[in-house]
Amino acid sequence: MPRSYAYKPVSTGERDDIEMVSPSKNSRNASNYEPSNDLASQRLPFFIGMSVLLAIVYVLSVSPNSVSPTTSPPINLDNIDMGALREEAFKRTPPHIIECAKAGSGGDQSACHLPRASRYAATGQKGATLWMTGCSGAGKTTIATALEDRLVKQYGKHVYRLDGDNIRTGLNRDLSFSAADRAESVRRVGEMATLFSDAGVITLVGLISPYRGDRDEVRRRHEQQGIPFYEVFLDVPVEELRKRDPKGQYARVDSGELKHFTCIDDPYEEPLEPEITLKTHELKIEESADIMFRRLQMDGILEGAPRVNKLPQLPNPDGDEVVDRVVTDPGALEALRAEAATLPKVLITDLDLNWLQVIGEGWASPLKGFMREGTLMEVLHFNSILVDPFNVTGNAGRHERKTDWNSFTETQPMDRISMSVPITLAATEWTKREIERSGKKAVALVTQMGETVAVLREPEIYENRKEEIVTRMFGVIDPGHPYIREIYKGGEYLIGGEVELLGRIKYNDGLDKWRKTASEIMDEFKSKGADVVYAFQTRNPTHAGHAYLMKSAGGDLKSKGYKKPVLWLSPLGGWTKEDDVPLDVRVKQHEEVLKAGTGHPGGLDPDSTVMAIWPSPMVYAGPTEVQFHAKSRRSAGASYFVVGRDPAGMKGSMEAVAHKDEDLYNGDHGRYVLGYSPGLGGMKMLSFVKVMYDVVTNEMTTPVESRMEDFISISGTKMRTLARQQATPCPDKVPTDLLGENCVPNGFMVPEGWKIVTDYYSNIDKKQWVPWSRPRATPDTAKRETTKEGTFGSRDFKLNMNHGKSFWHDIEVWEDESKGVVNMITEIPLGVTAKMEVDKAMAGNGIRQDVNDDGSPRYYTYGTPTFNYGLIPRTWEDPEKYDDDMHGGDNDPLDVIEIGGMKLKMGSTTPCKVLGSLELIDGGETDHKIVCIAKGSPLYDRVADMEDLEVEMPGTEERLVHWLMYYKTSDGKGVNEMGNGEEALGVEEAVDIIKETHGYWKKLCEGKEEDWVKDYGFDLDRCPENP
Repeated sequence: MPRSYAYKPVSTGERDDIEMVSPSKNSRNASNYEPSNDLASQRLPFFIGMSVLLAIVYVLSVSPNSVSPTTSPPINLDNIDMGALREEAFKRTPPHIIECAKAGSGGDQSACHLPRASRYAATGQKGATLWMTGCSGAGKTTIATALEDRLVKQYGKHVYRLDGDNIRTGLNRDLSFSAADRAESVRRVGEMATLFSDAGVITLVGLISPYRGDRDEVRRRHEQQGIPFYEVFLDVPVEELRKRDPKGQYARVDSGELKHFTCIDDPYEEPLEPEITLKTHELKIEESADIMFRRLQMDGILEGAPRVNKLPQLPNPDGDEVVDRVVTDPGALEALRAEAATLPKVLITDLDLNWLQVIGEGWASPLKGFMREGTLMEVLHFNSILVDPFNVTGNAGRHERKTDWNSFTETQPMDRISMSVPITLAATEWTKREIERSGKKAVALVTQMGETVAVLREPEIYENRKEEIVTRMFGVIDPGHPYIREIYKGGEYLIGGEVELLGRIKYNDGLDKWRKTASEIMDEFKSKGADVVYAFQTRNPTHAGHAYLMKSAGGDLKSKGYKKPVLWLSPLGGWTKEDDVPLDVRVKQHEEVLKAGTGHPGGLDPDSTVMAIWPSPMVYAGPTEVQFHAKSRRSAGASYFVVGRDPAGMKGSMEAVAHKDEDLYNGDHGRYVLGYSPGLGGMKMLSFVKVMYDVVTNEMTTPVESRMEDFISISGTKMRTLARQQATPCPDKVPTDLLGENCVPNGFMVPEGWKIVTDYYSNIDKKQWVPWSRPRATPDTAKRETTKEGTFGSRDFKLNMNHGKSFWHDIEVWEDESKGVVNMITEIPLGVTAKMEVDKAMAGNGIRQDVNDDGSPRYYTYGTPTFNYGLIPRTWEDPEKYDDDMHGGDNDPLDVIEIGGMKLKMGSTTPCKVLGSLELIDGGETDHKIVCIAKGSPLYDRVADMEDLEVEMPGTEERLVHWLMYYKTSDGKGVNEMGNGEEALGVEEAVDIIKETHGYWKKLCEGKEEDWVKDYGFDLDRCPENP
């Protein structure tokens, strides 16, 4: 294969005016070659010319006037103006000599070099020149050495210093200290610095470079090449320099030994607008180096990736990519909704919804969806993942592809980023079957309330290895751990794939104004003039001890040279365990903390604080989890994370093997792990210190050893007890026994915030709180016929018929008995998993949500139902009527499954053609399921029975049977049985069941005053007089 050259070599064969003749050109054997007379005629003039030339050389060599090279007179440089000579030479030289064949007309040398972006991404830094100028003795070399030492040893950066010592011994050895030679020195070093920086080296130049015009020319060359250039002016008074005089030069100048010394008797032209000014006589060496370091850090020079945040002075998200998977464009959103309606449905829990928000808004950057299996393996085994955002190694997008266990790239991605917590989506056998049978390349994610919230692309379905996930994630054995229980409740499969959200996730709980995207939070940081952001996560009300730590952290950052540190008060908003302080209590208390401002020890300055809910769930995985807490805050530009003792920890349950009712993790381990975590990049940790209440100063602060008797410890347990007792403010002299006196010190918490806390602890069981971010949905109901009460998704919700009517007793069974069309009351609309049912005992028999054994609202967890579900009014399956297998009725109205595909409204009455019936045996009871199709459905006129249904909607009966048999298995229960050999009964048999159960209902109503009926506890007031 011919070789391709970027720089094209010149070949002797390229002369088109000379014919190159090979001896073997016209014959196979070179020995047969006979020179022609034509060739001799061509070469004869050449031979004659060479002979003449040799003769001339011989004559000159023996001439008595010829000069031998060994006797050449020396060149007198005194009369040569080297500066003028160089200037003339530059005039005769083209300014841009392009030898790069790829550059083409008007191009430059960069066309033949590795693209700068690729080079920077691979080396993990950008090139830049820091041109340090100032008088001799100002500290250029000393400070440059300190900065170089820090960058190389602590951060592993490629740095090189160019100064008088290493330049004048080689490159500038021929230059004097004349104005022209000084200018040439600056030019040469500037050109060299440009090349070094173009190669990705941070170049530190330490030259006096006294003339402004020379420095400006170097700046111009950098700007032409698009290379960052920082003019660093070491501004030190001459009097101070005379005192320092590290080389004794100022003393020699003063004695007259040295002349033309810059800044004394030769001019120095100060920079007019330097990027950095260092008054080194007022700063320590490390302080000066730190100023330059922070500027490089702030401008992203210490990172290979380009800055992608809104505020360039704030760090990039992990993976150097802003992830925003929320579709907001109206046209695109409409198209996505239309697509989602055609896709198989994947049920997500409210906990999954929290994780979806984390992914969609970029809080788990660079993750773009629920983890695929390969990504999960990296997370479990390394607490990090390898990424290649700029495709340096050909691995870009590797986490967005289906896992291939048999193919590995030749080169690993170069960037390892923190990703310590598995973010997965569990699914059941039902969901897996629905996806596979659909043949689709995407799925719709649907909440428990039936709302489609996202589309997931190229789903990867794999085994949910729960034990492996739990053991590697938590490192403890505790089956009673709340999040471990959630993992084990999940289905037997996991689904990975990238998501697109159908608009922003809203919870409608009164707290959405505090749920801000990373972009919105950065806008607030910008409005407050932030040059650094530090995040403080809360799961508890904020007291003066927290405020002290946050203020101290801000002070520490100012001592590092930052001008405007901004605090991100970041309450965790996702799923939490039951006994944690509810989200609404925390947020409202934080609001009072900000309102109090700096006027109270427990207040925070609103001018330098941004409050925003962080949407992640809490998993209580200690050292593993806190790494995710820190890394996630980078998505909104935080550089520092405030961390205390035992972050993300909790006490073991009574099922824990090693630590029953004790801390599962050592309190110091979280901070330690966070400090040395791989992949966290430039994220820094600000550690808590122990604080106590000072009764002398009435504030929370660090205790003073010499007067420990003045300090009171107020633990979380003590605070909760005081709140339950509704403790009032203490007198001016604070007692040491706060519980005994039942008082809280005035400086412990802002007063209005304390009222919120006491209200909660005094009314935990009496009010409805917002424990964590759970959507408050409004069900789609038959508004004309019904009235809603309470909050959907809670036990206080009920849907009643208007005018005191009953869903069970006031509506006829048949809409048209002759055509087999019944009236169906919809309890659970298509896609909704809230287990809604008519309450037989409640007055008016309204529709309410069923509850679990622990009293919590019940949901289907097996998957998203593909049918509407409800009841046929005026029917009852009598538990005292047994079939041949001694199965009695289930004591409920007759259930009906509608399969037409239209979503019916909750509480609506819909004519529905009977197609057949399925017989479920549940807990030894017969629970008939009438199958029907609603009038108005597209297939209504084409489907008359179950056989027609199989023709028009193949596999529907099998899917219904599977659902009925297995839908409780995801709740840890057994498989249900089906009667009639798992086959549907026909239309006639189904009609007979309806008529039979209608007869049982009549008997129930007729005997409503009898004891056997009263024992059931039903509300039968709406039974007709003559049923």
